[in-house]
Amino acid sequence: MKAKNIFKTLALAMLMPAMLLTSACSNINENEDTDNKGFSLPVTVNVTCQGDDATTKAKYTDNDDGTGQLSFSTGDKLFVKGTSGDAGSFAGTMDYVSDGKFSGTIYTSVEYSGTAVALLAGAATVEATLLPKYYGYYGFLTVSGEGYSATLATDATNAFATTLKAGVEQLTLERATAYSGGFALAPQNAILSFTISGFAANTAVTVSFTDDKSNVISKEITTNSVTGYAEFAIGVADKTALQNCSLTVGDKVIILTISDKELEAGKIYNASRSIATAGGHELSSAVVGDIIGSDGRAYKDIDYNRLRNGVTVVARIFHVDGNGHGLALAMADEGSMNWDTAKSTCEGKNTTTPVTNCTWKFADLSEMDNMVDGAGGYVALRDGFSRVGGTNMQAADYWVYDVYYYDTNDGIYYNFSLNGSGPSPKYNNKNVRACLEF
Repeated sequence: MKAKNIFKTLALAMLMPAMLLTSACSNINENEDTDNKGFSLPVTVNVTCQGDDATTKAKYTDNDDGTGQLSFSTGDKLFVKGTSGDAGSFAGTMDYVSDGKFSGTIYTSVEYSGTAVALLAGAATVEATLLPKYYGYYGFLTVSGEGYSATLATDATNAFATTLKAGVEQLTLERATAYSGGFALAPQNAILSFTISGFAANTAVTVSFTDDKSNVISKEITTNSVTGYAEFAIGVADKTALQNCSLTVGDKVIILTISDKELEAGKIYNASRSIATAGGHELSSAVVGDIIGSDGRAYKDIDYNRLRNGVTVVARIFHVDGNGHGLALAMADEGSMNWDTAKSTCEGKNTTTPVTNCTWKFADLSEMDNMVDGAGGYVALRDGFSRVGGTNMQAADYWVYDVYYYDTNDGIYYNFSLNGSGPSPKYNNKNVRACLEF
């Protein structure tokens, strides 16, 4: 599948028409630009940044002295485009000069005799985007007999950097809102900064990241020459749902989060992970969210893809009682079946899929309620398996056990779309998920 741009399609905000510039600008050249970009108009604008710190465009963590900051720097550009009744459509790219000022040339599709101040102050629409250092954007206006085209080119591979500082410089895509002196930029992207340990030094590995909109970026990097760490930063769009993203480094799938976390633009998220083999811990010290391996040991959820050789994940824990005992659910359904078959199928896993110091069973209604409470709600339990290598439960009915119904014609079920339960004839087919008790 062809990789799509890692950033959302640019939909720049409309700016207030009453915009003032900090310096007077000259009139246009008499002749149309020789590159057929339109009529040229020199311009200088004042630019600031908004966010947690209005004087900087981003923050980064420097390994030498703690917290550092990045301001505008040589190589930053500002792409401006808009429409005006007198000048038609206009666009241009400004270079950073100093002290928050960007200078360049705006090209108009219609011959225009006013100043840049008048053009921007009277524009029907004006849009501005920061093109960060090293990012590889460009913008221009092309005039032809069929009209004009204001172009902002992008490249998905530029959403990747090999260090956090370079990532901040490269990935801080920002968009303009208006203020009294020019453009005030607000960040559009969050930055993920990864440190993945467990590789050999100076090893070439391929990093592949897929965001929650199925946009893909893949790059080859070389691990640190001393530590062997794979270190890199990736820019993602505001409100990216991290739990729906995936990351592969080399041949290792890296779990990113188990929470419903949305990333915020302008913030940096540091993530340290290891691909070293995980040994797990005793079930007596397990907590909700841990996974259980086929060796009868508990592992942290982030370790599901790096268990000891020969060990597989069999269940995820959703209830512990404080005495070293608890309940977990299998990583996949047993299928759809009647109530009597459900009980024998769950208990039969003790022969087909034995787990040391654990017992497969048909969970009763009170146990299912305890697991739902432990997970933080029925939706969290239902959807809590895919992120650790399993299959999420369906938004439907699941058989559970209740001794009250043992000698009746009905069984009891739990509904994972309505957070409720009720009786149903035993001969009806419903979903079944085995419970592991320890």
